[in-house]
Amino acid sequence: MAKPGNNFFKCPSCDALYEVIRAEAGPETRDSEIGCRVCGAPLAPRDGEFVLKYFLLRKAIRPRMSAKASARSPD
Repeated sequence: MAKPGNNFFKCPSCDALYEVIRAEAGPETRDSEIGCRVCGAPLAPRDGEFVLKYFLLRKAIRPRMSAKASARSPD
């Protein structure tokens, strides 16, 4: 049974935002590797006796260039 609540997680590699749901692991549960859907970095498949399900909410946001940086012309 899933545990209610809003649990958000940012990928440490690319800052993609996920909602993480903890669910009880059943006897058929396998411990497979999970990777970030954006950059492929490994994500934890379990939290103790619970399996973790990741739902991608937002891909990483690219940093905006400042007005000064975008106004510069290459020499």
